[in-house]
Amino acid sequence: MIYYVKLLIFVFVLAILAGASASDLKKREVPDFISYTLIIGGFMLTLAYAIVSGSLSPLIYMPLSVALLFGFSYTMYVIGQWAGGDVKLMLGLAMVFTAINPTSNLSFIAAFINILIFGGVYGLLGALFIGIIHPKKMSKFITKYDPVLIAGGAIAIVYSLLELPFPFDLLIALIAFLLVSMRYIYIVEQHLMFYKVEVGKLVEGDWLAGDVVENGKTVLKERKIGLIKEDIEKLKKEGVKHVTVKVGLPFIPGMFFGILITILFGNPLFSIFASGLHP
Repeated sequence: MIYYVKLLIFVFVLAILAGASASDLKKREVPDFISYTLIIGGFMLTLAYAIVSGSLSPLIYMPLSVALLFGFSYTMYVIGQWAGGDVKLMLGLAMVFTAINPTSNLSFIAAFINILIFGGVYGLLGALFIGIIHPKKMSKFITKYDPVLIAGGAIAIVYSLLELPFPFDLLIALIAFLLVSMRYIYIVEQHLMFYKVEVGKLVEGDWLAGDVVENGKTVLKERKIGLIKEDIEKLKKEGVKHVTVKVGLPFIPGMFFGILITILFGNPLFSIFASGLHP
């Protein structure tokens, strides 16, 4: 019985995230009913799992999961990095992933780490794709120091993999790779992610590239948390036709990837390091 409840939880979560990812990629927004379905349905399934397993642990550790997953995502929302839909989905995941054991496939610690790492891999691949399809624009922002950074990163990776003991070789190689990647992602985000959009096609959560100025008058100031419904209506009322927005990579597909890894493998990074430190 426990197996089937757990399987139902996994199918439910992946189905919700798959639908949210499709909406995020197509419309760059996630309907609230998807997020609320995950929040309410996730809590009910976790309650059922606690009853069937005869343990209150899933409910006891839920506040810790909320503090980590929701707390982190809300912080990212406040500083303007994530949209409101991302935060609501993370709250829903906090209702489901409540195990304290970091190797469990229901661990909120594993879910958090995997979302950051594998979601970051997704973001890097997305940035790489954008840079490849805009080679001329990309070349304008490459400085003379970038080849030095790439060469230094490559040397650090090769040296660590050949000379350092496991698992520290993987750790140093990963850090070097991420440092080089962050420079590439920064160039893409700062220079290749701005588009002019018709006001009629704006959606809540879109980020303005700056204040909207029409005929010398500031119609709307840039919001760190993105546009709200009232902002869009104001732009229409003022007769603004186009605005420049900063379009970030949809993050929910990366979230889906991280949760899929959690369900299939728990916390693979923790397992690798644990096996290296305790042979």
